[in-house]
Amino acid sequence: MPSKSDSTRILVVDDDADIRSNICDILENLGYDVDTAADGKEALELVHRQRYDIALLDYMMPGMNGVELYREIRQVRPDLIAIMITAHAGSDGTDQARDAGTWRVLPKPLDLQALLPLIDEVSRWPIILVVDDDEAFCDNVWQTLQGHDYRVNVAHTEAEGVEKAGQSPYQAAIVDLRLNDGDGRHVIEIVKRVRPDAKLLVVTGSRDRAEDITEQIEGLCYKPVDMDQLLQLLDRCRTGVNGNG
Repeated sequence: MPSKSDSTRILVVDDDADIRSNICDILENLGYDVDTAADGKEALELVHRQRYDIALLDYMMPGMNGVELYREIRQVRPDLIAIMITAHAGSDGTDQARDAGTWRVLPKPLDLQALLPLIDEVSRWPIILVVDDDEAFCDNVWQTLQGHDYRVNVAHTEAEGVEKAGQSPYQAAIVDLRLNDGDGRHVIEIVKRVRPDAKLLVVTGSRDRAEDITEQIEGLCYKPVDMDQLLQLLDRCRTGVNGNG
C-alpha cells in the first residue's frame, strides 16, 4: 500500500505564482514530492523528464488550457492521473475536461480538504501496463480501468512494450501476444525477469498461440475482449496487485 513516504510525485500547473507556491508548500509539508509549472509548455518539459503520479491542472491558462495540456500529457504519461481546477465549474470546460479523461474537476478557490483525500486515494491505485497495437482497444481499456480505480500505462509496439516493461512502475501487465511489429512474448519475458511479482494477463485472437503460455500467466482473454471478464481477472489479482496480501 503506497504512502506519502513512497514518493508520490505531484505536478502543479497554474499561471498564478501565489497559488502554485501555496499548493506546493502545503503538499511538500505533507511529505509529497512536488514540482510546479507556470504554463503548458513548461509542464510538458517536466513531464518528458520526470514521472508524475498526479497532475493538478488549472483550466484557464494563457497559450494552452488545462484540457489541451492533459491531452498532450496523456500521449507521454498515460498513467498520470489529472485533477482539473477551474473557476468556471459547470462550464463547457468541465465537460471537455471529463471527455479528455480528467479524473476529477474541482472548483477554485481550491479546497485542500477536498483535494487531499483524492490524492491519497489515487496514490493507492495499482498501475497496469497494457501492451497492444490496437489503439482503440488500449483507449477502451484505459477508460474502463481508470473508472475502476486502476492507473493505466500503454505501449503500442514491441520496442515500446519492452522499454516500459523494463523501466516503468506497474503491478500487473496485459499483453497482446501478436503485435504488428513483433511478438508480445518478448515483452512477457522482460516482465517475468524484471518484475517477477507482477501479475500477467494475456489477450490474443488466436487460441493456438496461447496454448503453451497459460501456465506462466494469471489470466487469458480472447479477442474481442469482454471488458467485464478482463475486470474480473484483474480484480481476482487485486490483493496481489495492491501488495496487501
